[in-house]
Amino acid sequence: MRTYFAILLTAALCLVSLRRQSLSGSGALAAAFVGLSTASNDNILFTAVLLVFFVSSSYWTKYQARAKARLDPSYAKAARRNWKQVLCNGGVGAVISIVYQYNFDGRRPEDMSLEERKLVTLLIWGYIGFYACCAADTWASELGTLSSDWPVLITTLKQVPPGTNGGVSKLGILASFAGGALIGLTADVALWIQYFGAYRSGALPKIPYNMLGSLFGTLGSLIDSLLGATAQASYAVEKHVVSDLGVSELRQLKGAAVLVVGRDILSNNMVNVVASVSTMAIAIVLQVIVF
Repeated sequence: MRTYFAILLTAALCLVSLRRQSLSGSGALAAAFVGLSTASNDNILFTAVLLVFFVSSSYWTKYQARAKARLDPSYAKAARRNWKQVLCNGGVGAVISIVYQYNFDGRRPEDMSLEERKLVTLLIWGYIGFYACCAADTWASELGTLSSDWPVLITTLKQVPPGTNGGVSKLGILASFAGGALIGLTADVALWIQYFGAYRSGALPKIPYNMLGSLFGTLGSLIDSLLGATAQASYAVEKHVVSDLGVSELRQLKGAAVLVVGRDILSNNMVNVVASVSTMAIAIVLQVIVF
């Protein structure tokens, strides 16, 4: 039954995303892998967090589309996520879900040993840390761009044009906090609904994941901004700030692209992966220290 649910849910989301042009063809295939790997998990936290991340990120990506297109001519293309973007924002989460299923599928916390329950908590912390960072970064990028105030570069605190990698704004930081908090709150609700008995018996520790989500989300977004300011190049081209320009594109521009900040070391997708995996690792380390 769970397998049928996973297939139907994943197929529905992929079809809707294709119709709304939120995903490209390759993006839909990658999303199918992430969706099936996650929705087949008997712990509803994994599916709930993925759904909330996907729906909220898709909404904010399309929000004020015209205004974003005026600021960034490449917005329309970027709004359709390809397979690289999907896996960067969901691949690691899918792997965590698979690891959880392999070890604990169909088992109740009350029937697990203390060490097994610690591993369950560790995987949950890592999962929340990963998606809190992904959600926070997406919310900050999509909402921070619309801020009436110019952002400041995280390394120098000097104002930079909107869209510059490494730029942070008050609205962007608040959006990061809110995005991470929503991921944590989703995990809280899902766990309390499914494992209320385990909480009452003390088999699962009562952890305020909404607070952890906001912490990990804000931290992950700042890590992303720091990487963007130092290891990702931002260019000024015809009064617009762009990034991820390849060698051939730079040659075609023939000097019209002026480096604003950063170095051409990491692409935007690579920055996202490093930031989210780093946040996940920090979450896991904190879990080990606390428990």
